[in-house]
Amino acid sequence: MTRVVAGDVTADAAGRPADVVAYGRHTGAAVSAFCRRRGFVARPGQVVAEPSADGRSVVLNVGLGPAGAATAATFRAAAAAAVRAAGPARTLRLELAPAGDGGVPAADRDRAVAEGAVLGLYRYDEYRSARAASPLAEVVVATGERRAVAEGLAVAEATCLARDLVNRPAGALTPPVFADRIRELAGAAGLGCAVYEAAGLTELGLTGLAAVGRGSAEPPRYVELTYEPPEGEPVLTVGLVGKGVTFDSGGLSLKPSGERHAMKADMAGAAAVVAALTALPRLGLPLRVRGHLPLAENMPDGGALRVGDVVRHLDGTTTEITHTDNEGRVVLADVLVRASGPGPHRADLVIDVATLTSAAVHALGTRTGALFTPDEWLARTVLAASERAGESVCRLPLLAHERRHLRSTVADRVNCSHRHGDTVQAALFLQDFVADGVRWAHLDIAAPAYNDEGPYAEVPHGGTGFAVRTLTETLRALCGGAPDTGPDLREPSGSGSESRSRSW
Repeated sequence: MTRVVAGDVTADAAGRPADVVAYGRHTGAAVSAFCRRRGFVARPGQVVAEPSADGRSVVLNVGLGPAGAATAATFRAAAAAAVRAAGPARTLRLELAPAGDGGVPAADRDRAVAEGAVLGLYRYDEYRSARAASPLAEVVVATGERRAVAEGLAVAEATCLARDLVNRPAGALTPPVFADRIRELAGAAGLGCAVYEAAGLTELGLTGLAAVGRGSAEPPRYVELTYEPPEGEPVLTVGLVGKGVTFDSGGLSLKPSGERHAMKADMAGAAAVVAALTALPRLGLPLRVRGHLPLAENMPDGGALRVGDVVRHLDGTTTEITHTDNEGRVVLADVLVRASGPGPHRADLVIDVATLTSAAVHALGTRTGALFTPDEWLARTVLAASERAGESVCRLPLLAHERRHLRSTVADRVNCSHRHGDTVQAALFLQDFVADGVRWAHLDIAAPAYNDEGPYAEVPHGGTGFAVRTLTETLRALCGGAPDTGPDLREPSGSGSESRSRSW
């Protein structure tokens, strides 16, 4: 396993020169004739290798683009490109900040470099007979910002954990196995953990989760994780809800065969929440965070949820099941009631993360998540966090008139929305289960959670770990770890009944 550390600018952690040293180059920077002959123009992510002046090491020239246009994302991608280009080297030193480059604050830049190095090294080879491990033994980030590097490593390693969970075959990560794995991770990280099953789900009133899970031979589980701040009273309590459908066949409304191959990734929301929580003890944020994780398989067994069945939720309302492949919103409904409703589990703010709809991809493409919230301040906070984290998120509106597609003739609502506008309608469905006065945001990550294309920037093929960085950056912002902490979070702001009748 490659070790990524912070090192002084003059020498690596052991005082030895590295086998390979990577230097960042902006457009127009002076480079050797060797580089110019190989077409190096400092395009972002472009890498050209050449011998060092003394011939004892290799120099990687890594493109950063125009000096005025560089962002933290530029340095994150540059670090990923450098570790991938290191070849057979044992040690790599990242000196990616050109002299006099003050466009990005040093802490933000070096945090991004550390993240990019870890994310660029990621491989999933648990099931390969011949594992192609990187020969790199150590990567040193040349910096004086050691705390920033430590934070970057914590978040990047959490992102890799989420990738591992998403990439694992569904048959090897069933709800019971996933719950056991979460318990192990919680123990290692020092988090509180409670796992509920069978009669425990009924006692909690999680009828939607039990209904979706009854078609599988693998019984559902519900897991709650708790992070408590290291000292003092928390500034607020945040609830993170993650959809954990470990395999989604569509149930009796079976998915077309061409859409099933990536359905092991339908638990990517839960993976993101678990991973973000495991990073919090290392970040030491002064807030309380509860993770709410409903885990189930959606399978077409003889006992499966039927089209036409009615589910009565924890809040007493009912949903008619008109399409069993819209199971995610049914699974999340009761959990949102539990996370936001009165009682000891009530949060001041709730964010749910789910691979909820495939419709968003038609509007936003495959690399962008959709954000829904009636709260203007929370929207600004999450969007700013996603930008700092280097994850693409776009806010979409909660269009009140789209509620017409949720009407039922036998229950309070249906779970199947209209094909056109499904992403908006699914968000409106979830909003019904958030208690008045609780700030709420919904992240639909169905498209960016799993990359079916080739690797790009710091993102690999397969599970991406999308939303881990956005969640952790949002949590930093909520406790004053980033600018614009906004108003008192304990005061409601447009998250109750008035927002549900709002016309955009």
